Amino acid sequence: GEINRARYMPQNHFIVASRGPDPELYVFDLSKHPSFPDEGGEFCPQCVLSGHEKEGYGLNWSPLQSGMLVSGAEDGKVCLWDVNTRAMSGGGKKTLEPVMVFSGHADVVEDVAWHCRDAHLFGSVGDDRKIMLWDSRRSGEEGVVKVVTEAHDGDINSIAFNPVNEFLFATGSADKTVALWDVRNLKSKMQKLSGHNDQVFQVAWAPFNESILASCSADRRVNVWDLSRIGEEQSPEDAEDGPPELLFMHGGHTSKVSDFSWNINDEWTIASVSEDNVLQVWNMAEEIYADEDDDDDEEEDKENGKDDNMLDDDELEDK
Repeated sequence: GEINRARYMPQNHFIVASRGPDPELYVFDLSKHPSFPDEGGEFCPQCVLSGHEKEGYGLNWSPLQSGMLVSGAEDGKVCLWDVNTRAMSGGGKKTLEPVMVFSGHADVVEDVAWHCRDAHLFGSVGDDRKIMLWDSRRSGEEGVVKVVTEAHDGDINSIAFNPVNEFLFATGSADKTVALWDVRNLKSKMQKLSGHNDQVFQVAWAPFNESILASCSADRRVNVWDLSRIGEEQSPEDAEDGPPELLFMHGGHTSKVSDFSWNINDEWTIASVSEDNVLQVWNMAEEIYADEDDDDDEEEDKENGKDDNMLDDDELEDK
């Protein structure tokens, strides 16, 4: 059947969790499966995670604790799983119950995400327009650390914590916007990014630059944002293409873009998938982001006291 979402474990890329129309989640060890499965072959995940009552999309592995997986679903629950190596070893299909269940959302939980620096902190968002931050060591409502109500003007579909800045996270919503938040002050959003024409499905930070963020939408676009350009002056012509922080807009898809992923080994390369079953792997033209890299280099040279008009040692020797 359909696959709503699939995510690999950061500590072991062969371990993949997936979920579809069923309430259960399925965990596979790809090293135990052929690259091309036999036609009509048996469905045989290494582990079945049973704890939700309805299907869902939210699914995220902890980047700091191996085997810790958090999920959200249409039943309004958030479940925490410990998919340790012992559960994945041996033959046969094993069923695991959640180690903790968190309640607090009043509607569908659309997405969940672990914090990148705090091993016990994760966030969830949903159709109740709430952002909830949780402590994984305390179950139920006791695990609630912070709550933001009416965080967007529509359902909240996605949440992502910045990999470098421990206080910064982003959310994407059905109100067509991406919002930036500071954990230290959640009374109002830091910034609202407007550039999509339909609901935002997913947001994700670039693994190589803390100021680069991407988002995908039902408008068939993947937008790449550069937060360091917020507030820059624009000419009227440039303003017609969008705000200064909108670095690039990928318009190659012909249907809603439901998910995407940054390449962790090749900067500026993204894989995106759309609802017409098309996968695209693409990157931006170098001249789009080269200006930014050049500016960074120039700033670094100034800090180090180096002048563009000065000759370095090698050039002096050549003279």
